[in-house]
Amino acid sequence: MTPFYYLILFLCTSVFGCVMGAYFGTVDYRVRHDEPLITADCYCPACRHRLPLLHQIPILSWIVLKGRCRFCSEPIPVRYPLIEGGFLLFYGVSFLLLWRHPLVLAAAWYLFFTLLLLLRCQGHYRSALKGWSIFAGYHLLFSALLLILLSALSAG
Repeated sequence: MTPFYYLILFLCTSVFGCVMGAYFGTVDYRVRHDEPLITADCYCPACRHRLPLLHQIPILSWIVLKGRCRFCSEPIPVRYPLIEGGFLLFYGVSFLLLWRHPLVLAAAWYLFFTLLLLLRCQGHYRSALKGWSIFAGYHLLFSALLLILLSALSAG
């Protein structure tokens, strides 16, 4: 595999990890507050104002908004960009270490978010199972795409 394709796959995997971190933060909050996991909108927990898409970009939105809600100026907890960054780091490093073993890589991702979700669900297992199902669906799609791309690049 050429370094260019390797870099593209690494970046895509890292961004995917960051997005999964953002979703994990949402699931974590909603599971602990008995709120629906799937809704049409994301909102500020303080003022409940619907957040536009530009305010939902992992890590970058928190930096641009200076850690505050644009609508009510309440602080956005620093744990959100830390979670997103942690996922970005884990997915990026795991890709660097395991890209030649994509099934092991996918299993590491599943194990990672499963353990985190179980640790954070605080007894809300039914909601956590729904969150896990959604994570699993995203990972199945991304893992299948990654497997196809790695197979194509290895053959070519």
